[in-house]
Amino acid sequence: MHRLLTLALALALLGCDSSSPTDAGPPAPGDAGPSGGRDAGPSTGADAGPGATTDAGPPTMSRDLRCGDAPPPGATLPPPLPAYTGGACPTLRPGRNTLTSSGSRRELLLVTPTDMRPDERLPVVVMWHHLGGDANSLLGQGEVQASADQLRFIAAIPEKKGDLTINVVVQQFDMVWPYLDQASAARMEEEAVFFDDMVACIAEQYPVEESCVATAGISAGALWSSQLLALRSERLASAIILSGGVGPATTNGFIDVRGWSGATHRASVLLAWGGATDACGADFHRASNNLGAALVAGGHFVEECVHNCGHAAPPVDPAVGLPILWRFALDHPYWLEDGESPYLAAGLPEGTPSWCATGHGNAVERTGACTASMACPVGAL
Repeated sequence: MHRLLTLALALALLGCDSSSPTDAGPPAPGDAGPSGGRDAGPSTGADAGPGATTDAGPPTMSRDLRCGDAPPPGATLPPPLPAYTGGACPTLRPGRNTLTSSGSRRELLLVTPTDMRPDERLPVVVMWHHLGGDANSLLGQGEVQASADQLRFIAAIPEKKGDLTINVVVQQFDMVWPYLDQASAARMEEEAVFFDDMVACIAEQYPVEESCVATAGISAGALWSSQLLALRSERLASAIILSGGVGPATTNGFIDVRGWSGATHRASVLLAWGGATDACGADFHRASNNLGAALVAGGHFVEECVHNCGHAAPPVDPAVGLPILWRFALDHPYWLEDGESPYLAAGLPEGTPSWCATGHGNAVERTGACTASMACPVGAL
């Protein structure tokens, strides 16, 4: 019983430390690490699971094309934006909003640039919070408003529904999003429909760049984003997965993170995690490597960033800030060829940490000091 209770407490802490570790020194401008490695190219087969072999050849095209550029002739465009399932969309304003999805009242924070311009069409990034946190904590600690102002995008930050409890011994734990193997397919689809409804109502009221819709998540939110990447692959242009991934990611035999189920559209993906010590109930080092291997085998472009600060916020240079991560969504439109990225043509963006690289298994893990505890913290982020 003691072992099960310990397991439950560990699972309840799937979150990130509230302290942001910092590099011992800022990276030199342009010190981006390897810009393309042995696994950067796409495979010609369907998506495969962890451990599948990959085609090491280069992408068919490497062009410096990004969101806001015109799609090349013959490019594969996304399907029409989804329709809201709740009837008439409520008016969405910057700040907290409520909409009805799958018959339930759901909340989200909407973030737009503070100086919206009448002539711009903006990417949309849906950001899923960690266990123990909420939309407000992700808004603040994710530097979302400053990033939206600087990079020019719209963010939707949903709140959890609060119904995903698991019972272990005498305690209940809400796992926030449906990423565990205990979650039903119907509950997963309900959350995916919530994603559809948010995008639909935002696009109805704001100028949205349809080819640049992305998902992003931290910890539990990143585990869910990894599942949404498969469930809504036909819609998503890119994903930003910060300490997430897919199973198997535990060894307890009691509960596990869902595995990778494949994707029909090869979205571009940024994977970042805290190295071999990134464990907090789940083994995020293992889960991230599972996803990275499966994505590259399936023909997706992948950028990996591996720091050494465990289950904590990525220790980006404070002078650069988290926009260096969020900008990935703006650099990877839907219509890029499978495995293609502007980073293969122009290199990783200036300010990218030296512990990032393109492809799977090419990043050199960071070695600087960390200011955050490596322990799995209560309260998350």
